[in-house]
Amino acid sequence: MSNSKKRHLAKTLTWRVIGTIDTIILAWVISGDPMTGFKIGGAEVVTKMILYYFHERGWYKINYGLDRRNERKKRMIRAESVSKNIIVQDFKIDSVKRKNLLSQNSVLIWFTGLSGSGKSTMSNLLESELFERGFKTYALDGDNVRHGLCNDLAFTEEDRVENIRRVGEVAKLFLDAGTVVLCSFVSPYTKDRETVKELVGKENFIEVFVSCPIEVCEQRDVKGLYQKARNGEIKNFTGISSPFEEPVSPDVILNTNSEEVQDSLDKLLRIVEPKISI
Repeated sequence: MSNSKKRHLAKTLTWRVIGTIDTIILAWVISGDPMTGFKIGGAEVVTKMILYYFHERGWYKINYGLDRRNERKKRMIRAESVSKNIIVQDFKIDSVKRKNLLSQNSVLIWFTGLSGSGKSTMSNLLESELFERGFKTYALDGDNVRHGLCNDLAFTEEDRVENIRRVGEVAKLFLDAGTVVLCSFVSPYTKDRETVKELVGKENFIEVFVSCPIEVCEQRDVKGLYQKARNGEIKNFTGISSPFEEPVSPDVILNTNSEEVQDSLDKLLRIVEPKISI
């Protein structure tokens, strides 16, 4: 981000030098007074430089006109050509040995549901309980991941697909390390969740549907995201302007609107603990 700001600043300065020289010459020719040309050019250089800089920064954050699907296609073609020269390395320490050392099986617990349904809350509670029982865990959360690994992605359909793909690959690495992974992501598309399941193995995947009416999710929304979405301030917001495809046969359904928190946690533990215990 810092490099892009420097680039925009450099473009602003160089363009204004050219523009100001042009303005001075035109004002001089029209007025016949060179001082008038310099005065108008001096006033213009300050105002238009500021306007141009913020104009550039504004467009930097707008996805309009960007063909992200085509960009991803080109990126995948490049990656495919590079992969021909990449050979997977084998190591003496494998996933089985790591699991035996940690005395646990590694699984991916995938929480999906609308924003405000309680995914992060339930993931946090479950991880705390597993941690207290001696299991080695790690949680990946939608907002946290978008601050780092996926901070270059927006919320278009293509970017959502790429976001979940990256998370799935990271989760796979954690599973290979023998860790119990908890992922809380809106993940609105069935195809993306199925892709992650196939990536890590169906036997290692526990899908948790955190079910909650959208009206209740809106009431819980302390950030005001739903209201912004209804006002058109946020585009492609799941449940408002973008669809959510409910899981057909999840391993666990948590009705956070009607269940007590402890009941939901107990339901999770009954499914999860037998799968991760050795």
